[in-house]
Amino acid sequence: MWLLFYLREDKKPEPKHLLLLTFLGGIASAFAAIFFELIASRAMPAFSIHAATSNTLYFFLVIAFIEEYMKYAAVRFLIINRPDFDEPIDAMIYMMTAALGFAAIENALFLVPLFNQSILSGVELTANRFLGANLLHALSSGIVGFFLARAFFSPRRHHFVAIGVVLASVLHAAFNYLIILRESVNEGTIYIILLLFTMSIIVFMDFERLKEKSLDS
Repeated sequence: MWLLFYLREDKKPEPKHLLLLTFLGGIASAFAAIFFELIASRAMPAFSIHAATSNTLYFFLVIAFIEEYMKYAAVRFLIINRPDFDEPIDAMIYMMTAALGFAAIENALFLVPLFNQSILSGVELTANRFLGANLLHALSSGIVGFFLARAFFSPRRHHFVAIGVVLASVLHAAFNYLIILRESVNEGTIYIILLLFTMSIIVFMDFERLKEKSLDS
C-alpha cells in the first residue's frame, strides 16, 4: 500500500520489472543486514534495555546504519547504472521500493512462530508495524534517495550519499529507541508520532522538489 501511494506520485512510471527487481533486492538486503547485525551484536557489549542511555543509543545507531546502508546498497548495485535511472525522482522511488521490500520480509518473519509467540501475535504485530516500522523504513530510505539524487545528478556531490545514510540512520535509531522508551515513558507514543510526522513532511518536500526537477529536465 505504501509503495502504491508513492508510485502514483511519479508522473513517469518506472519499468515494472525494475521495481520488482528492486523490491527483491530490498528483501535480499534484509538478510544481509541480519548477517552483519549478528556480527555487530557479538562485537559490542551485551545489550539490555536497562543499560545506560549512551550504550543503548550506540547499539541502535549501529543497527540502523547497517539497515540503511544495506537498503542503499541494493539500489546502488541493481539500479543506478541502468539507463532507466534517468531522473532525480527515480532515486527516491527506487530507494522506497527497496525499503518496502526490506520491511515486507521483516513482516513475513514476524508471522513465523519461530520469531514470535504465535501466528496470531505475529499478525497483530505486523498490523501495528504498518503505521510504524513500515512507514519508518520508507521514510528513512526516502531521505537517502533525496541525497542520492543530489549526488548522482549533480557533479562533485558524491559525499551527499554518506550524509543521507547517516541522517537516515540517526532518525531510524531515534525511532527504535523511542519504541523501547514508550514502555516506561507515558509520552513515548507521542514522540514516535511526532518523529514520523516530521519525517513525512521532510520526505514530502524532498519528493516535490525532485519531481519539479524531473519535469524541468
